[in-house]
Amino acid sequence: MQDTPLPDQAAGPQASPPPQPKPPRRRWGRLLCLLVLLALCTALGWLGGSAQGLSWLCQQLPALSQQQLSIARSEGSLWSGFTLHDIRWRARYQDVDIDRLQLQWQASDLWQRRLQVQLLDIGHVRVNSRPAPATPPAGAPTSLSLPLDIRVERLQLASLTLLPADVRLYGLQAGYAYQNQQHQLQLAQLQTPWGSTSARLSIADSTPFATQGQLSAQGELEQIPVQARLQLSGQLLALQVDGTGSGKGMLVEAHGVLRPFALNPYNRFGRLDVRVGGINPQSLFPAWPKARLGFAVHAEPDGGSRIKGGLSLLNSQPGPVSANQVPMSLLVGEFRADDKVLYLDKLMAQLGEGQLNLTGKVEPGSLDMVALLHNISLKTLYATAPDDIIKGTARVAGPLAGPDIRASLYGKSLQLETALGFEQDATGRTLLLRQLALTAGAGKLQASGKLGLEGKQLYQLEGQLQKADPSRLQAGLPVGELNAAIKASGQLAQPLSGKIALKFSPSRLSGAPLSGQLSADWQGQRLHQLLADLTLASNRLQASGAYGVAGDKLKLLIDAPNLSLLGRGFSGTIKGQAELSGTPRAPLLSTSLRAERLHLPGDMSVQSLSLDGDIKADAGSPFRLQLAADKLQAGSFSAEQLRAQGNGTRTRHQLQLDGRLRLAGQAYQLQLAASGGLPANSGQWQGMLERLELAGKPGLSLQSPLAVEAGAARVRLGAARFRLLGGSLSLAGLERSNGILTTRGHAEGLHLTELAPLLSLPVEQNLVLDSAWALNLNGKQPQGELWLKRVSGDIRLPAEAGRPAPLGLKAAQLNARLDGGSLRFDTNIDSQYAQLSGKGSLPWNGGNIDMRTPLAANVSVSLPSLAALAQLSSPALELGGQLSANLALTGPLGQLQGQGNIQGSKLMLADHRTGIHLGDGVLQAHLNGRSLVLDKLRFASGQGDVVASGSLDLRDAGPDAVVRVALNKFSVFDKPSRKLVVSGNAELSMVEHKIALTGRIRADQGRIDLPKGGAPTLSDDVIVKGRKPAEPSAFASLPLTVALDLDLGDRFRFVGQGLDVELTGVVKVTASPGLPPGARGQVRVVKGRYKAYGQDLDIEQGIISFVGPLDNPVLNVVAKRHLSPVGAGVEVSGSVAAPRIRLVADESMSEKDKLAWLVLGHAASGDRDDSALAASAGLMLAGSINDHVGLFDELGMASRKERTLANGTVSPAEQVVTVGRQLTRELYLGYEYGVTSADQAVKLAYQLSKGWSMVLRAGTNASVESRYTLRFD
Repeated sequence: MQDTPLPDQAAGPQASPPPQPKPPRRRWGRLLCLLVLLALCTALGWLGGSAQGLSWLCQQLPALSQQQLSIARSEGSLWSGFTLHDIRWRARYQDVDIDRLQLQWQASDLWQRRLQVQLLDIGHVRVNSRPAPATPPAGAPTSLSLPLDIRVERLQLASLTLLPADVRLYGLQAGYAYQNQQHQLQLAQLQTPWGSTSARLSIADSTPFATQGQLSAQGELEQIPVQARLQLSGQLLALQVDGTGSGKGMLVEAHGVLRPFALNPYNRFGRLDVRVGGINPQSLFPAWPKARLGFAVHAEPDGGSRIKGGLSLLNSQPGPVSANQVPMSLLVGEFRADDKVLYLDKLMAQLGEGQLNLTGKVEPGSLDMVALLHNISLKTLYATAPDDIIKGTARVAGPLAGPDIRASLYGKSLQLETALGFEQDATGRTLLLRQLALTAGAGKLQASGKLGLEGKQLYQLEGQLQKADPSRLQAGLPVGELNAAIKASGQLAQPLSGKIALKFSPSRLSGAPLSGQLSADWQGQRLHQLLADLTLASNRLQASGAYGVAGDKLKLLIDAPNLSLLGRGFSGTIKGQAELSGTPRAPLLSTSLRAERLHLPGDMSVQSLSLDGDIKADAGSPFRLQLAADKLQAGSFSAEQLRAQGNGTRTRHQLQLDGRLRLAGQAYQLQLAASGGLPANSGQWQGMLERLELAGKPGLSLQSPLAVEAGAARVRLGAARFRLLGGSLSLAGLERSNGILTTRGHAEGLHLTELAPLLSLPVEQNLVLDSAWALNLNGKQPQGELWLKRVSGDIRLPAEAGRPAPLGLKAAQLNARLDGGSLRFDTNIDSQYAQLSGKGSLPWNGGNIDMRTPLAANVSVSLPSLAALAQLSSPALELGGQLSANLALTGPLGQLQGQGNIQGSKLMLADHRTGIHLGDGVLQAHLNGRSLVLDKLRFASGQGDVVASGSLDLRDAGPDAVVRVALNKFSVFDKPSRKLVVSGNAELSMVEHKIALTGRIRADQGRIDLPKGGAPTLSDDVIVKGRKPAEPSAFASLPLTVALDLDLGDRFRFVGQGLDVELTGVVKVTASPGLPPGARGQVRVVKGRYKAYGQDLDIEQGIISFVGPLDNPVLNVVAKRHLSPVGAGVEVSGSVAAPRIRLVADESMSEKDKLAWLVLGHAASGDRDDSALAASAGLMLAGSINDHVGLFDELGMASRKERTLANGTVSPAEQVVTVGRQLTRELYLGYEYGVTSADQAVKLAYQLSKGWSMVLRAGTNASVESRYTLRFD
């Protein structure tokens, strides 16, 4: 055997084996992972990037959240932004409903560790909380940092409703950011039932969490404007709080240090000082009682972890609880607290003339409180309570969840001993009435029992009455002496069940004997047994049997000829019997009932009533029903006569109803006819409504037979046509079953004027509308649409002189859509004056929409041409320009808040009667809550402008306003006869219906020309019989206060009433409500003329002084004849009401000469001048009339002396009629006519100086005169 030799390794390296191929499984695994990753990315892309993916996610939410979260509908995609509709969260202790949520964000920013949200818009939110077990307080956080930066640019919330507290917030607009280790919240707006709020808050994300914040609020309480401010500073773990609030008669101040994360609730504030005055709690929360409270609370550290403090409360408007008021007028006391116990020391409450003293302590798990009552009037607590004054003690001690309550109270005639407690077992907590002993005079009530507070809420009660007198417990109840025993038991939770047994021993009520017994046993809808036999004098009630299932039968018998024995509100007689059998779904009835002069409490009465009925179970059995009632009254409903009858068999019968009714004060005639039947063992009536006529305003008439099914299970109406409101209504169908209502139909040609008796509108209208609807109302997902359109008619607006002007409606339409929990609407109105469009929503709330329901809406209004509005006012008024507004409305329907801008351009206002012309107007304003802020209103006129700004607070009690006006060379009037250019500043304010005007106005240039004359008018003291007195001016009763400085400047000219003057001076005009206007200051005449006695008088001195009433200034005026050689003229002094006028001259002379120089221009000389003077005085009346008419400057008669003409002829003296006009101060043109010679001449005179003049005459005798006068007298 030979071994095989080994290869020689040194011979060289061996060749490497070829590479082995990779296993195919590894390739397939990688490929599979890649496919899985690709599928996952595709799924994520589909879920996040498509609308279908988001919708699928929403559909899976109920299963993923154990049916707690659901979303009805979605729009958009997760990555690009989305909108969710009808979001519902159902948890054990809380239900949340959100009608809409919209998110606009940048998903790509997440790669940069940043969350950027442009818009988070949340619609109406409704949160319904239920009692939840107490949870231990949360400890202080260690950090508030977040893994990425966050920025929410716009956070909006339409409304938030918190139940059962019924707290409602509206129109939230905010922004949030987390960056640079800071949380920042900016609350731009939050509307509450009391006003608007804004706030800002910043918190550091690391301990000790430095905090800065501020909250401002403005609103009104009881129609009184209030303002509040709250400042936060320091650290989140020890927060400094300072707050103030004020309003008319109200004051709130709060200062303190809060420790919100302290485990012991008594240590959650380190210092507290709160003072409040003049607050009505009902104005804050409508469900709270009314009062007028002022209180103060203070607390401070008392070494270590202990605190001490006190409180005091004063109620200036106490009242009984029955009037929803607080009976307590004063509360004072002290308290102490440490880590475990809160001690209340010497707490005293004043209740009318009585007092309640309270002492005790409260520990984390228990309490022990003792109350001492002294001389407390029960009527102070409740108006209808017994008239007694009580004393006694009450104590509450034991665990907080179930303390023992004992009370021992007594008065003049009342005495109460009671003991209550709680126990816990497997069924839950139970309230125990261990003892109740109430004594009223000789009467006594004793009772004991228990009531389960959870689960089935089982109850038991046993009691006994001994000689009880109801009148001692409440006024109005009858006097009696009741002796009875009562037992009751059952459960309050559904299905409701119980047993009751009441047995009277010999008793008396209203002086009559009372006896009998009653026992009942029911469960759910079945009455297992009812046995009753009660007798009150001649009144008797008997009942026996059962009702609820087939085979049961219940018999009733009543014979009550004297119901007044039951007490106040009862009277009349009633007698009858009834037998009820079958089931609630298919009742069987046999009855006969009569009543006369019946009155029952609650404003219910009938003069006579008879009812007979017989409804059997067999299909062919007779069906008989007859009802007759006269003078029936039930609240606001009344029927003078009502008749109803049914005849036939159960399955086939006819029904008729006739009546004369009165609803809401309107008389109606009702006629109804139907035929149908009740199937065997069914309570659903099926048939046809053949006639329905309601005659009245508004009326209703059935135009085609209507199929009807009605019963407890379902109500169904078929298709039908009605005549309604002057038009027609077509009903496609209506059905209500299982809490779901569905209906469809449309209406055409409805005249709203037919609703006038029931609907009072502030404007006249003759609108005709069309409508259509399709509704499916169910508790979970209500759906529906409503459409309303105006087809003809118009609205007439009140205009000047009581002439209504048409609105000029071209189109008006309203569309409403019900989608889940919200009602959305949009509307469009187009008229000759304006166009309006709006969209909005409000929560459906199961159809419970009232004035507190929140609204969120956007409204756009456009007035393209204000010229059309001129016809609503005076024809002399001209308007121009255009207005537009874009507003967002939020808040409750009864107190809407608004935000938005109002703009106007090319505005123009012209009053052709006064010459006022405002042009090139620009308006910039905005609505902020219930305030209209006038940012800028500018008008140009002439070479200047007027600019106004201010605000108008639209309060319920009346608007408050402040408007500031700045005028710069503003042309108020611009007419040949009236021109006024002013500059200055003024402020017009209105507070609580009182108006105030202040400021200073200066006339840069002015000319006021009064009319030369007019028709004569009667003085104010003349009364014309048969003529209505003139209505007082609106300004006469206006509560106006004025403090205005009027500066006439140095270019103010006044022409009128014979005056032509330039004025200057400053007058301060004042006015107060109920007082005549007054003024202080002086107006001086710079230069001017006064026309009197047919002459132009130069005013040499003119001062008008105002020192009191505006219409009775002091005068100091001297006016002289132009270029009079002796300075003849008049002087006026005194006041306007009592002026003193005398003739003056520069030289001493008689009054006769002064008058001659004034009238004739020369001194009196003999009888001829006396006659000339008399003639001139005789024509003064004509001259006065001419002064008003203004045709001539001179109209009168003068004396011409004898003179020798140039040709030697002698012209005798004679009287000359002169008519002339002063062309300038020196040049005069006139016409002369000689009375005796009939000579005529045109006269042209020029006054060269005071003594030298040139006169030219052309006419019968032409002449030229140069006259120089020297006086030597």
